[in-house]
Amino acid sequence: MARRKKNKTRRRRFKGVNLWNVAESLVQANIVTQTLFESNPLEFLIGRDSGGYGRTDLAISNTSGKHKLGLGELLGLNESDGSPAVVRQRVVNNFKSGFIPMIGWSIATRAGFSFAKKMTKGFRRDINKGIKMVGLQNEVKV
Repeated sequence: MARRKKNKTRRRRFKGVNLWNVAESLVQANIVTQTLFESNPLEFLIGRDSGGYGRTDLAISNTSGKHKLGLGELLGLNESDGSPAVVRQRVVNNFKSGFIPMIGWSIATRAGFSFAKKMTKGFRRDINKGIKMVGLQNEVKV
C-alpha cells in the first residue's frame, strides 16, 4: 500500500499592525532624524519654525552648530540659505558630529524595548484578549 502524503499544517499569519513595533520604530526614527536633521520626525516631514508646524524654513543653526533641516530643504522645495550641495554638507556634518551617540542610543533603545516587552508580557496578553473580544484581532495587537 502506498504511503499517504501528509498535508502541511495550515497556519494563520497575522497581517495587522503591532503597536509595540510601531512605538519602537517611532523612537528609532526620532533618534535618526535628531542626529541627521536636528529635528523630530514630524518636523522633518512637514517643517516647523517658531510659528508652528507647516512652516518651511528649518535651515537655521542652533547653539550646538548643527543645522535643522527638513525634507523640503533636502528636496530643494523650500527656501534655505544654501544650495543643495550646502544642504547635503550640513547633513554630513550633523552625521559626523552625532554618529557615535546615535549608535549608542539606538542599541539602548532596542535593548530597552526588548526588556520592556518581556516585563509587560502578561499585561500585553490581557490587552490582546480585550482586542480579540472587540473583534479587532486581525487588525491590531500590542
